[in-house]
Amino acid sequence: MSTYRTIVGIVQFPPREGEAAGKTVRNIRVNSAGFGQFAVPVSATLWPSHKDFEVEENDIVVLEGKYTKSGGKDKDDNPITYHNISVARIGKIGEADPGERPDVDDNDAGDAGDDEGDEDIPF
Repeated sequence: MSTYRTIVGIVQFPPREGEAAGKTVRNIRVNSAGFGQFAVPVSATLWPSHKDFEVEENDIVVLEGKYTKSGGKDKDDNPITYHNISVARIGKIGEADPGERPDVDDNDAGDAGDDEGDEDIPF
């Protein structure tokens, strides 16, 4: 019996071209919404039936499809579970704004010893 799942999450990397069952597919990795053990990275396969569906890194997506999991080892030889969805339906909710990372000088600690204005800090 096949297990189907629906997940919501954010596409972590640009889609990669691949091949499955002799067909050209796109593979995406989605960090699913949730906390703790319920927030898992999911590898999703987009079949040729979704060839015209545009999906990019940072897109917020809803995926439904056949779910499988497999075990393996990570780079430190610890057990890891891989979660996979063969996408039957996909929708895009929007795009997550990754913001801009400011240039930071690791040695710039500010003016140490400058207590002026500390009373305005709420914590």
